[in-house]
Amino acid sequence: MPKVFLLCLMAALPARLPATVADRIAAVIDRQVLTVSEVSQMVALHFFPHAAGQPDDAYRREVLDNLIAQALRYRDVERFGAQDIPKDAIEVRLAEIQSRFSSPAEFEAARIRAELTLDEVRALIKRQLQVEAYVQERFSPMIFVSSDEIQTYYNGPWSQQRRARGLPIPPLAEVREEIRTTLKSTSLQKEIETWTAQLRSHVNVDIYAWK
Repeated sequence: MPKVFLLCLMAALPARLPATVADRIAAVIDRQVLTVSEVSQMVALHFFPHAAGQPDDAYRREVLDNLIAQALRYRDVERFGAQDIPKDAIEVRLAEIQSRFSSPAEFEAARIRAELTLDEVRALIKRQLQVEAYVQERFSPMIFVSSDEIQTYYNGPWSQQRRARGLPIPPLAEVREEIRTTLKSTSLQKEIETWTAQLRSHVNVDIYAWK
């Protein structure tokens, strides 16, 4: 069978499995392929946050969904030219991933199990940050949070959450910017989800396995 060259987020990092182990296809995005071993690599690294109490099977499926979304988004990034990412930004994200482990030794053991070098992990991070930079440049200027929205959120969900946790409710003036940031983040996430759904509607995405 001819080799299939991956053109998605994980393109630069082919799974290096022993010759006796047959890899399996996790998903196909048009002609782009994601393999089960790639999902396993990202799971081993905790490349995407693993929510407390989330079953392992659900996490693996979430990792696959994230890889599909990243592949779709990176296509758009490439159309307009991916930004260069400073090395220190990559190192900050690497440290964030490492902090998801109980110790540096545990992270190293996971990296070795994933059969990835640190430079390969940095390459993955760079692509992820390039997508994030593109999102910020494209969507952030479009998001505006009005004073009425801030007031409504302060009077409603924000204050309700504080009361439920037994916390004091400071004056709006003291938390206005905090609430503005929260609302902008929520709006940005909605824009990303809408954009990703649009990208996905224009291609064939077939999912086969994730474990």
